Amino acid sequence: MSTTEAILEKVNALPPDKQAEVLEFLDSLVNKIATATPYSFLDVALSQKLQGPTDWAANFEEYLHGEQRNALLS
Repeated sequence: MSTTEAILEKVNALPPDKQAEVLEFLDSLVNKIATATPYSFLDVALSQKLQGPTDWAANFEEYLHGEQRNALLS
C-alpha cells in the first residue's frame, strides 16, 4: 500500500467533521511548505557558534584523525 493510499484510508475512516479538520491542517501545512525559505547550510553552521583552533580549516584532516594518523604517516 502506498503512503497516499494509507493516508486516504485513515481519512476515510474519520467522521466528516474530523475530515474537515484534517483538510484544514493539510492546507496550512501546504501553505507553510510553499512559503518556507530553505535553510542554508552555512547559515545553520554559523548559528551554532562553533569554536575551534584558528587553523582548523587548513589542518582539518589532522584534527579529524588526530595523533593516530600523524603516527601512521611518520
